Amino acid sequence: MADRFTDEAGAKRFFIERIVSQAGKDGVALSDLEKEMMAWSEAEMTPASAIELHSRFEAEISDEVFEQKITALIKKAYAEDVRRDPSFKERYRQALRALNRGDHYISIMIQPALGFRAQLEATLRLLLHPLIQAFSGRHGN
Repeated sequence: MADRFTDEAGAKRFFIERIVSQAGKDGVALSDLEKEMMAWSEAEMTPASAIELHSRFEAEISDEVFEQKITALIKKAYAEDVRRDPSFKERYRQALRALNRGDHYISIMIQPALGFRAQLEATLRLLLHPLIQAFSGRHGN
């Protein structure tokens, strides 16, 4: 995998592309406004434009319904991508790390879908690696 997510924008594009692709596979409609909300970041908007966008969004769909929809799509995309190519696990982790450098609305949908699992796997790898090394060093002779 050549992707090294060096910035938040590239990571956000990756997640949005995965969500839109999964929605297409599943026949789940995503409006232009929903796509715009996935890209929303407080830091990238003026207060007036953020209020205007959120007002239009609230008229179309509730936050709760939208967040559940996007969480389900990214969770399914992750599972299918990793099943097809296990190296996608690292790609998703890299994108999540890059995205977490900023304040992005999409993050609150990604975290429940794969954040805890990715963080748990990383923590276990860090904890178990020295033990595995020590055990294999003792019994590898």
